[in-house]
Amino acid sequence: MQFTGEDAARFDAIHRLLKTQRLTVMPGPFNSQADIDKSYEQTAELMTRTIPHEAGHAIVGLALGAGDVLEWIAIYNVSGGTVGGGCKWGHKSFPIEGQWMIHTAGMAAEKIKYGNYLESTARLDKADLARGKFNLSDLTTYLDKCGELIRSHQIAWNKLQEVLYERTVTDLNDHIDAIRQGDVDIGRVSGKEACDIFAGKQIKL
Repeated sequence: MQFTGEDAARFDAIHRLLKTQRLTVMPGPFNSQADIDKSYEQTAELMTRTIPHEAGHAIVGLALGAGDVLEWIAIYNVSGGTVGGGCKWGHKSFPIEGQWMIHTAGMAAEKIKYGNYLESTARLDKADLARGKFNLSDLTTYLDKCGELIRSHQIAWNKLQEVLYERTVTDLNDHIDAIRQGDVDIGRVSGKEACDIFAGKQIKL
């Protein structure tokens, strides 16, 4: 897709780093250099869109009072064995409607930014909703609810996106060997840092 504004700059930087480091998370096989180049572009697009997506999950969870069990957020979770980011929550007794909101929040965040959400980034979210006996006919209603909640915490959502992006760039520059070996996540922000951002506190990039 064609990104605009700060997302265009983020996409360009991530795309450039992926090509420089020869890193792609898209499944092969790649039969030509053109296939490889396309995979860099697809990976950069996925990571760029994952930034607001995962920030959306976190912001809605924090707004609903689940910050005490937010463990981490990442743009690419290598330990999960899947392409895409993650937002890890610990166990907490929580109303099912709140759980549905948190699972829907990433899709809602993408809709705010891009007007739609990618099925590839929504696949795991929809699987989580299905396990929670969510009625998909209510999805539009929950997307709207989450969108309103995210917009009401726009400053924190924007700041969390900034930090996730900066961490992603740092990791792609400085931790590439560990990433290749599957030892670290990309763009990881701790739950404590996310809580501080939500509270308006400054954290180190």
